Amino acid sequence: MSQQLSSPLPLFDQNLLRTVEKIVPDGEREEWSRTWQAELWHMHHRSRNGRAQTLAVTADLSIGLACDALWLRTDSWRRALNGTPTLCLASLLGLCLFFTLVALALNGSWHWLRLYLGDQFERSLFAAPLVVFVTFATASRGQIEPGSTNKKLYWLKRQLFFAVKMSLVLLLAFLLSADVCQPIHAPLPNTAELLQIFFFVLLALVSLRWVFHDQEQRCKQCLHSLATPARVGRPSHNLLEWNGTELLCKQGHGLLSVPEMETSWCESSQWVDLTPGWNQTASV
Repeated sequence: MSQQLSSPLPLFDQNLLRTVEKIVPDGEREEWSRTWQAELWHMHHRSRNGRAQTLAVTADLSIGLACDALWLRTDSWRRALNGTPTLCLASLLGLCLFFTLVALALNGSWHWLRLYLGDQFERSLFAAPLVVFVTFATASRGQIEPGSTNKKLYWLKRQLFFAVKMSLVLLLAFLLSADVCQPIHAPLPNTAELLQIFFFVLLALVSLRWVFHDQEQRCKQCLHSLATPARVGRPSHNLLEWNGTELLCKQGHGLLSVPEMETSWCESSQWVDLTPGWNQTASV
């Protein structure tokens, strides 16, 4: 490793590199350390040739070094969590907490917030089942899922993820509608209550539509978002051959075929399981 070799850098820079490099992901750590050693060496070499090294320059490079390491770490987390069900649920939960804090700021205290949201929640609770019923009744139900191993386990996992996502979306719609109508609740209570119900129903319908669309665009096994959409077929031959878009699971579990238009022999999207090693077989 580079730390085991003699270094021309001052002791402060060596200790700084050893400390900050622990933040960098393992696979990029050695290259990152060599790059910053060269950068720091150039800075000290330039100062010895007549250009004074100020404390501000040293501080800027130290801050830049730390920020670069943090960016690499957060970017590795972003790539690891991108499209995962964990990120989806965490984002929805974060939005719910944010709008709860907004409601707290508008009401002034937890006591008044509890009273205000309690009244609004009772009215929204009657509208929620109707919204859910309408969404389910108008949603597409034609997804084709061929049999696979552990099908019940995958089905249970999908239904649990769908239920939690739908609950968070309804809660988010309720909090947002309550926050929007809170400023006019004191002068116009009746108007505010009607507007709150209207906004809740509208936001809930749009949000639940997104829930169904997002659920369809996920892998049926790992629940990651499908990627690499590719057009397949020719629109002019739509009645003679399959024409549409295919989305692939990045983990290699399967692909989703979405037709351009419904036909008598292809009425809906179709999920196709991929056998292990399909990518290596196709490339041979």
